[in-house]
Amino acid sequence: MAGNKGAVAIRIDYANTSICFVTAHLAAGFANYEERNRDYKTISEGLRFQRDRSIHDHDTVIWFGDFNYRIGLSDEQARSLVEIGDLETLYENDQLKLQMGRGYAFPFYDEARITFNPTYKYDIGTDSYDTSEKQRIPAWCDRVLRKGNNLRQITYNTAPLRFSDHRPVYATFSCEVSLVDEKRRDDLSAQLYGQRKLTIDNFIASGNIEETEDEDLNGYESIEPGLPPASSDKRKWWLDNGMPARSTLQPPSKGFVPNAKRPSNPFTASEELDWVKVHRSPSTERATSLIDSATEGETKPAATRRLPPPFTSVESVPRLPPRPSLIPAQTDGTLTGRSGSPSSIQSVPIQSSISLSRKSAPPVPKKPAALSSPSATEPNRNPLDAMTPPKPNILPMLPPPRRSMATARAGTAFPENRTYQLSKPPTDVTASTGAIRPQLPPRRNVLESNTALMDADDEESVEGLKDWEVLKPG
Repeated sequence: MAGNKGAVAIRIDYANTSICFVTAHLAAGFANYEERNRDYKTISEGLRFQRDRSIHDHDTVIWFGDFNYRIGLSDEQARSLVEIGDLETLYENDQLKLQMGRGYAFPFYDEARITFNPTYKYDIGTDSYDTSEKQRIPAWCDRVLRKGNNLRQITYNTAPLRFSDHRPVYATFSCEVSLVDEKRRDDLSAQLYGQRKLTIDNFIASGNIEETEDEDLNGYESIEPGLPPASSDKRKWWLDNGMPARSTLQPPSKGFVPNAKRPSNPFTASEELDWVKVHRSPSTERATSLIDSATEGETKPAATRRLPPPFTSVESVPRLPPRPSLIPAQTDGTLTGRSGSPSSIQSVPIQSSISLSRKSAPPVPKKPAALSSPSATEPNRNPLDAMTPPKPNILPMLPPPRRSMATARAGTAFPENRTYQLSKPPTDVTASTGAIRPQLPPRRNVLESNTALMDADDEESVEGLKDWEVLKPG
């Protein structure tokens, strides 16, 4: 993995038994047992063989190497226990033994009983433990672990070799391997497959495929008369008529609820109570009592609210004052036009009483296809338009004339139905004196200019018009 820490594994298939050997060197240090636990998990989960096989995918696994787990005692205590041969007390404080017991490292692995002194750390070439300045505590750093029901350990000891600061550890095992006749296994597989296929085909042909999906129970019956059939995830004979189980546990008294702080497992030792008292407001207590009575079958009548009497008839509805009609009505109850005669507007009957039902929408007016003469029939209009007073027909005001209207030029258009009165005779010569009036200035086009006559800039022209009077419509 990195530096001199890591693992190397090799796997073999002996007959029909797979065996894996792992040698590892885990993190060093007295207090680094959690880091050593992480090293084990990284190696166990990350080391892969061909076909994505892991270390656990074997019948037999053997781990051995420098695991570096220490003994949790002081140097003096450990050395004194080694001198008197109290290995049991040393093993009770072994870090690997404690971590395996708690499941933090090497779960489901076993180790034979240790009958040899700690293997670390010696002065090279001697049988004395570390005498340097570090004074390392003696520990069983070198271990051999096994996993597999087909293994039986024969020996577990150290070798008397002094060329290293560790004492090497060795172990011997007896392993049972399975031998399989491949030809006979293939024949049995084909025979069992045929029997199973026949059973399932008959079951499907009978049309009972929808009754259950438990194929494992097909063909099974009670071993003794009167006994229930075999149970499964969907068949539970110990429940009432196949119904799901329901709890009958009730609180000790009113106002108690389950304690949320209590562990969910009822067999776990805890100082928390099973039920706790909950104080509720009066309104909540009233609602809870109603629910409890309904559960027991004693339904209490709730307080009723008084409602106003329903509107059973039209007469009970207050009448509104009559609205003044803007358009006179005919004797038959229909609306008429402005002239008093029935117009082109559709007749609308005048209701004599107020109805509670919703009125229908007014008819949609139809747009005429083309303009027609005043005598042609007008398109239908909205009856609501008849309620609006007519607008007076006001013609636009004409600009004041500059001279007598009697001398209007040819081609000038005048509005119809209007009469005009001349204040002087239409002549350029006065009748009394016979004097000729001065020539008028050229007239401007009033339709093209928005400037009024009296707003002209020519003062001489204005002075010449003082003797003229403006004609007024009659």
